[in-house]
Amino acid sequence: MSSDTEAARVVDRQIDAFNRQALDDFMACYAPHATVLTDGEVVASGADALRALYGRQFSEVPLTATVLSRSSQAEWIVDRERVEGGAGIPAMSVLALYRVRDGLIDQVQFVGREAQ
Repeated sequence: MSSDTEAARVVDRQIDAFNRQALDDFMACYAPHATVLTDGEVVASGADALRALYGRQFSEVPLTATVLSRSSQAEWIVDRERVEGGAGIPAMSVLALYRVRDGLIDQVQFVGREAQ
């Protein structure tokens, strides 16, 4: 799903890189101090932690994300995404809240995961 705001474009680039498991392209969408939260808990903070987290995921459990719907408000992009993996990995639906500042994602929160 595409939009024409700077925030939406960086989120779109990040999703594309995620789907290709292109770690350098993925990391280029994030601020050096970015934080990732899942259900309110910090799972990675800073570029080194994000690179380790997603590098491991891309090599061990490659997933793809499809944006089902999108809303935006100021610096926030809120996507409802369907995330799928290979054999044996059930599809899930999740809300992804991306905060974009100065052209980079500085925070992403994943909430409300549901099996599909």
